[in-house]
Amino acid sequence: MLFAQSYWIDDPFAYRLPEPYGPYRWVRYYNDAILVDIDTGEIVDVINDLFW
Repeated sequence: MLFAQSYWIDDPFAYRLPEPYGPYRWVRYYNDAILVDIDTGEIVDVINDLFW
């Protein structure tokens, strides 16, 4: 549910995040940015307190 398209970070460049590729998407989760494989739901990377 938290990986729904409404939680995706549409412009990662604005937050100085690397551009996702393939099935990966940056997702905002509270103050963190999480790189998620949307096909499997696997978390690939986490950047803590990005939105703090």
